[in-house]
Amino acid sequence: MGRSDRILVAENSALLRRMLGDVLAKQGWTVLEAGDGMAALQAARDESPSVLLMAREMAGLGGMAVLDELRKDPRTADMPVVFVTGHTDARELAEGLERGAHDYVRKPVDPVELVARIRTALRLRALHDELARRNAELEQLARTDVLTGLANRRHADDVLRSTIASARRHARTLCAVLIDVDRFKSVNDLHGHAAGDAVLREVAARLQDGLRDEDVAARWGGEEFLLLLPDSPDATVVCERLRSAIAARPINVHGCLEIPVTASFGWAPWSGEETGEMLVARADLALYAAKDGGRDRVMAARPAPVRDEQRGAA
Repeated sequence: MGRSDRILVAENSALLRRMLGDVLAKQGWTVLEAGDGMAALQAARDESPSVLLMAREMAGLGGMAVLDELRKDPRTADMPVVFVTGHTDARELAEGLERGAHDYVRKPVDPVELVARIRTALRLRALHDELARRNAELEQLARTDVLTGLANRRHADDVLRSTIASARRHARTLCAVLIDVDRFKSVNDLHGHAAGDAVLREVAARLQDGLRDEDVAARWGGEEFLLLLPDSPDATVVCERLRSAIAARPINVHGCLEIPVTASFGWAPWSGEETGEMLVARADLALYAAKDGGRDRVMAARPAPVRDEQRGAA
């Protein structure tokens, strides 16, 4: 909770709306106002207040209808709603709570009770926001390689499947690229694993700097990286540019060590039929050819095998 919390007060009566607003403003909260249900719904969506204090009985779109609409909208589904009502029937109060209201304030409104219930609603909002933040962090960690900050292999597998599905659905091109840091074991043997980690981080950064926003870079495992280049029928130019960026200058480690690094690239264009595993396997064969050919080079994969039914169609 903080002084930046905003409370939306929705009430037909301008007099009661002003009275409620004055009580809340004295606590340092910013007060927003809505004079009917439709205005309350729109303001809740547009302004994203910390809490909605709303009359249950309003002309036009009533408070319960507003609550139902808020709970259906992902943007407002978790917004605490505190009803102001003159009803005392337990069944009616229970219905509101079951449909997602956080609390009630009964008329005539007691300012002390009002502030206490709003504080409770704000604590609920703060707890929810913190939970959402932590869940987002955990989700990000689950998808990210901790060392390089790129996508990890599990996430890359998911992206590969979805990218191929999208390419198939929209008849688009796609290239997969596998990259291996040349003689990486000697970096670890000569300079230690901390230096090896620094090399991988810098290689990842140089790869990421040379890609488009829609491209995906992932650490595939060890010193290998995978790139997915949607809407790209040929990856030769991109691979050459990235290869040059890696080899252009030594990687500085801890400000006291310069390590020359090169990388080998193998790429394959998606055939339009093969699975993600088949596509990456062809890129892997091209990578082996680049390594066998002397390293620090780019090799394209051989065309994908043609199925019998494709030969028949030709």
